[in-house]
Amino acid sequence: MDKDKRIIVLGAGVMGLSTTLSLLENGYKDISLYDKRDYFAKRYSYFDGCDSPSSDLNKIFRSSYGAEVHYQKMSFLSREKFQRWNREIAEQKWEGGEPIYLNTGNVHLTDRGELPEFERLTLENMPEHSIHITDADAGERAVKQGLDPCSVDPFDMRRKGKNLQGVLDTTGGMTLADKSCRWILEKCIAMGKDRLKTFFGDCGTFKELLLEFNSKTLKRKCVGIKTLDNEAHKCDHLIVCVGPWTTEVIPEASEKLEATGGSVCLIKITDEKLKERFNQSKFPTWTYKVRDGAIGGLYGFPCTGGYLKIGYRGLKWINPQNGLNSKVKTKWSPDETETNIPLFALKQIKNFVREHIPEIPKITMTRLCWYSDSEDNDYLISFCPYYEENSVFVMGGDSGHAFMMLGSIGDVAVGIINGTGNKLFKDLFSWERERPKLNPINGGKEDPRCLEDTVMATPKDWYIHEPPKL
Repeated sequence: MDKDKRIIVLGAGVMGLSTTLSLLENGYKDISLYDKRDYFAKRYSYFDGCDSPSSDLNKIFRSSYGAEVHYQKMSFLSREKFQRWNREIAEQKWEGGEPIYLNTGNVHLTDRGELPEFERLTLENMPEHSIHITDADAGERAVKQGLDPCSVDPFDMRRKGKNLQGVLDTTGGMTLADKSCRWILEKCIAMGKDRLKTFFGDCGTFKELLLEFNSKTLKRKCVGIKTLDNEAHKCDHLIVCVGPWTTEVIPEASEKLEATGGSVCLIKITDEKLKERFNQSKFPTWTYKVRDGAIGGLYGFPCTGGYLKIGYRGLKWINPQNGLNSKVKTKWSPDETETNIPLFALKQIKNFVREHIPEIPKITMTRLCWYSDSEDNDYLISFCPYYEENSVFVMGGDSGHAFMMLGSIGDVAVGIINGTGNKLFKDLFSWERERPKLNPINGGKEDPRCLEDTVMATPKDWYIHEPPKL
C-alpha cells in the first residue's frame, strides 16, 4: 500500500491498535481508526459497556506453543515490547506507573499420567524458559527465574494427593487488557498527530461497505464505509480488525471464520487471605486439562481489580442468525443480549472451584467472551480476494490467542501488506491456503453447540455449594 493512500482501520481492539501503531511507525500518513464503542469515555471497561474480547480485566501471556515455534517467536517479540512499555509506563508514572505485563508465569496443568505432547514439545523448543513441574528442583528453578514458589503447583494439588503433570512457561503471566489497550491507543494518538483520526461511538459504528462494481471483471472494490450516523467515509484500503464480528462486515469471511462464545466467571474476592493468596504480583495464570475436550478446557487468573476470573473453552458455542454463521450477543448487544453462560460450562467451572478453592461460596457474574475461530486455529491476516485492488484486508482467526501478540501482530500485518514480511506468515495466514478442519465451522442450527438449543445458567446456579434455603 502506498503510504499516502487513505486507510481505514475498522476495530480498535488488540489487532486494530497493534496494526495502527505499526502503520504509524512505518510512516503511513492518512489513517482513520473506527470503533462502535467510545473507548476514550468507557476506557475499554467491560463493566461500562465495552464487549469486545480486548475489553477485559486481563489476558494470559505465554510463549509456550509446542511445535509451533513461529508463534513462540512472535510471542518473544511481543514480550520485548511489553517489557519496554512497562519501563516507559514506570518512567512516566502513567496511570500510577504499574506494569501492564506481569511476569508471574503461566503453568499448564493436567491430571494425566504422562506429559501431553504439546507440553513435551514446549520443553524441547524453549528449554531456557520452561520447567517440568514434576522435577524435584522445579520450585527452586522457578524462584531463580523470579517467580513465586506457588507457580509450579498453584492449587497445592500434589500435597492433596492429586495426580499432576505440567509445564511452567517462565516467560508467561498476565497482561492487564483494558489498561494495555488504553496505553497503545494513547501511543497512537501521540504518534499520529495530524496522520491519525479517530471515530468512536455512533460516528465509528460500521453500517455498510461502500462498493464500486467493475462490469468487466464482475468484481467489486471497497471504496469506504458508511457509519451508523449515515456518514460516508472514503478510503483506498479498509483493514478489518473486528474479531468475532468479522463475518458481519465481510460476509465472505464466513468460509474461513466463525464467531464462537467461550464462558467466563468472575468472582469478587473480599476475604483478605484469598486476596493475598491470589495476589497478581505472584500468582500465575494457569490452564487445566486445556486440551482434554469438553471435560476440561479450564483456564484462570490471579485476582485483578478485586475479581478472580476463571474461564472454560472446552466447548465454545455458536449463534446462527439471519444468514450469519454465528452472531455475537453479549450483555451489551444492541438487539439480542445475554448475561449468562451455558449451564454445562458453569458446572465445569464450579466443579474445579469446589475442589480446589472451596473457600469461594458463589460466582459473582458470568459473561460470554467471543472468539474469532478459524478452522485450524491459525490467524487469517490477508487481503480478501473478493475485493479488487487490495481494497480489503482482513485480520481475524485469533482463536483465543491474539492479545499476547499485541506487541508483534501489527508488525506481522504490515509486513504482509507491504510484501516485506516473513513469507511463512504470509502463506500461513493467507486466505487462499487450504486449512485442516480441526474446528468445525458453518454447522448452522444443526450444530449441537447452537446457543438456541443450549440450557443457559441463571443466577441461582452461581452458588458453588448448595444455595441457601429461602
